[in-house]
Amino acid sequence: MPSLGGVCALVGEGLRPLFDCEIVWRGDRIVEIEANSNGRLQDVEHIVLPSFINAHTHIGDSLAKEAYIGLGLEEAVDPHKGLKTKIISTASKNDLVKAMRSVLEQCVSLGVTHLIDFREGGLEGLSLGREASQGLDIDLLLLGRLATPPSKGRILENQGFTDFELEELHKVCEKGNGLGISGANEYSDKMLTQIREIVRGQNKLLAVHCLESHETRGRLKGVLGRDEFQRCFNMLRPDVFVHMTDATPQEISYAFNMGVVVSCPRSNAALGNGFPPLTQILNGGGGLGTDNVMVNSPDMFREMEFAYKCLVGTTRKPFQRVEEVLKSATVNLRPRLGLKPIEVDAEADFMVLNVRELRPFWNLHSLVVNRAQRENIEQVVRKGRKLYEKPVCV
Repeated sequence: MPSLGGVCALVGEGLRPLFDCEIVWRGDRIVEIEANSNGRLQDVEHIVLPSFINAHTHIGDSLAKEAYIGLGLEEAVDPHKGLKTKIISTASKNDLVKAMRSVLEQCVSLGVTHLIDFREGGLEGLSLGREASQGLDIDLLLLGRLATPPSKGRILENQGFTDFELEELHKVCEKGNGLGISGANEYSDKMLTQIREIVRGQNKLLAVHCLESHETRGRLKGVLGRDEFQRCFNMLRPDVFVHMTDATPQEISYAFNMGVVVSCPRSNAALGNGFPPLTQILNGGGGLGTDNVMVNSPDMFREMEFAYKCLVGTTRKPFQRVEEVLKSATVNLRPRLGLKPIEVDAEADFMVLNVRELRPFWNLHSLVVNRAQRENIEQVVRKGRKLYEKPVCV
C-alpha cells in the first residue's frame, strides 16, 4: 500500500498538526495515520495538508487575463454589456476550451483538486467546461445559467421566465451541478422564486453573487421594494452567498444560518469594491475563491496570504488564529461536497509541501498561509492517485 512517512500532517477539521507522522492509503481511502508523540516543530521538512477547494471561480474568462485594468465592476463583468461578455461571445469554442484547460492544469499544480465554477453560456457553456476538464481528474463543479440573461425591462416589470427559458434552466441544472446566479439584480422576484424551485426540485447546488459592491445593494429597491440581500434571502434562499463585501454583521449571520459565505478578497480589491468582513466570514466557517481568471490567477496561496493581511490591515488588530484562513481554503466546504478532512476512512486528497528551505519557522499554519507557494508543492494526490509531482531538475 502507498504511504508517506516522516511528515507533519494537518489532520481533522481543525487542521491539528501530527508530527513525525505516517499516512497509509489503500485505493482511494486513507486506512492508517500514525504519529510520534515526541515529534518536534523544529524537525518538520514536509507538510501534508488537504488539497485546496477553490470555492468560487469563473474559468470562462481565461481568454481575458488583465483586460479589466482601468475598469470597474460593471464595465468588466456585467453579463449584459461587460467587457468579459464581449470577449467570450466573440471567441471560438476551441480557444475557450484551450484557455480553460490551461487554467485547470495550472490549478492541479497549485494543489487545487476541487473548483466551484460559475459557468456562463447555458448548455453549451457546460459542455465546453466538461471538455476542458476531460482527463484531468480535477473535480470541477459547474453551476450554470441561461445563455442569454433576461432584459432589464422584464425585470423591472417583475415578469417571470418564458417557457423556453424555464426549459433551458431545467436542462442546465440537470446537466450541471446546479445554478450560479450572477446577482439578484439580474432577475425579477418571480424569476428568483422560479430559480429556487428548479434547483430544489433537482436537489442541486444554488449559489449567487450578493452584495459584491455598495452600489449593487439598493439598485432595485425603489422598484421591487427590497434590497439585493433581502431579495436573495427571502426569494432565492441559496446554499452559497458569494462575496458579501458590503454585508453587515447581521446579514453575514443570516447568510450562515441559511448556507455558507465565500469571499474573494483579491477580486473585490482589484475591482474597487473594498474588502469583505473577513473576521466574521472566517469565524463562521466560510470559504475562499479566486473569482474571475480575467482578474486573478487561481492561486490559493496568494488568496490566503492576501486575505490574512487584509483582515489584519482593515481591522487594525492582530489575528492570531491564522489556521482559520487555511481552513477556509481546505476543509470548511468539504462537508458540503461530501468530503472529509485528512482522517482515517477519508478520501486520499492531499498535497505534500517541502518546507525545508523555509526553516526555521515558529508557526506552522502561518507558514502555509503566508510563505508557502507553488514551488514548495512536491506532489498532489486525488483519490489516492498522484495528479502532480514536481519535476526533478537534472
